[in-house]
Amino acid sequence: MSDFTMSKYKDDIIKSLSELVAIESVASTDGGTEEYPFGRKSAEAIEFMISLADKMGFQTYNCGNYACHAQLGEGADEDYAAVLTHVDVVPLGSGWDTDPLVLTEKDGYLYGRGVADDKGAAVVSLYCLKAMQDNGVELKRPVRCIFGGGEEIGMGDMEHYFSEHSLPTFAFTPDADYPMCNCEKGILHIKFSAAADKSLAALRGGSAINCVADTCTATVKCSSEAAEAICGEINSRGLKCEYICRSGLCEFTVHGTASHAMCPENGKNAIDGFIMAAAAAEIFSDSSAEKFFAENLCGGLNGEKIGVNCSDEVSGMLTMNVGTVSLSDDIITLGVDIRYPATIDSSGIIEKIKTAARDYSVSVEITGDNAPLYVLESHPLIKSLGECYTEVTGQTVKPISMGGGTYARSLGGRGVAFGLVFPDSKPSNLHMANENFSVEELMLHAEICYKAMCRLAVLDAQQ
Repeated sequence: MSDFTMSKYKDDIIKSLSELVAIESVASTDGGTEEYPFGRKSAEAIEFMISLADKMGFQTYNCGNYACHAQLGEGADEDYAAVLTHVDVVPLGSGWDTDPLVLTEKDGYLYGRGVADDKGAAVVSLYCLKAMQDNGVELKRPVRCIFGGGEEIGMGDMEHYFSEHSLPTFAFTPDADYPMCNCEKGILHIKFSAAADKSLAALRGGSAINCVADTCTATVKCSSEAAEAICGEINSRGLKCEYICRSGLCEFTVHGTASHAMCPENGKNAIDGFIMAAAAAEIFSDSSAEKFFAENLCGGLNGEKIGVNCSDEVSGMLTMNVGTVSLSDDIITLGVDIRYPATIDSSGIIEKIKTAARDYSVSVEITGDNAPLYVLESHPLIKSLGECYTEVTGQTVKPISMGGGTYARSLGGRGVAFGLVFPDSKPSNLHMANENFSVEELMLHAEICYKAMCRLAVLDAQQ
């Protein structure tokens, strides 16, 4: 079927994507139950994918609403090929020009939360499986589309799935960039907590630890003159700040620009802006946690302020993002996301941070540490996927590294990130307002994805 193209499924792909985008599947473990471990909406997205796959006639399996799969072909669980995508999304955030839960096509681009990360790729993978079925593609092993429901909050979904299933023989996840990502930085999530400075009456900012915080609100005991100085300092950093003072309390609202935590330099962090400005105005005492945050964490996008900045040749510089802050019962809590180089051991980073925090009586809790991924270019999977990309695009392949974390790191060296974003794609606004993806490029990805799935179905495991 050399003349076959995925274009015949285009209308169905967009229709199904529209239905999936309408589900506000923000995953959360807060209030999670045995039936709905990541919340009801995440489970609803998983149930949608199962229903769609059932209608196509595939074998389906719901792994406790952590994840699910659709399978083409018969065979042992020990030998199968897989495409891994996720149907959970980051919070909607603010600043959208369209309704983030309504798939909107404008000037050849689809807008909506999840179109690029990762619902578009999820729907495409299932239709590629249907195309394989329709075309009677030869299979040496079964092919699965695996859909996760908790990728954005630590990838516990795949940990659970692979506690019930063997790892695939070959796999890829279209949740990054083309031509191919064979190297992913480690991801360290840290929660800092301490007694709040007496000047703070209220503080809240950010929507997720892996996003640059686009909002921050605070109520501070200070003079109107100090409030004016704080607001001016915030505005000078390219953020937008408003404040109201009454009865000795000043209420601040700070607006920044969201971005993915792997590239914090692309955003403007509202939490950083407020804490650093308030510290500069000498609102906080010298021994306070807030002073520690301002001097060691906030604004140190490469960890240089706390002395953990480092890099390597295969994956580049460490990055640091302050994602969340809250104040409750006089305790301030700060959530920080660190992406560290693939050849660096996280233990040294953690020890430096704990040592620095100890002087300020700040508690440090490691809430997540996903080890880096590095698959050598000589691996047969890399060669095969690269050939598929070249056959469709005519472009040569040079694997890249990234700061983002994908399901590839859960595959024990048997998989890598492959797609969805092309080298010359316009910014898709991952984790930001107005997330979008080109219809033309989505269908170009479908051609590559289909070819790759067919190839992995027959690739010699002993190669």
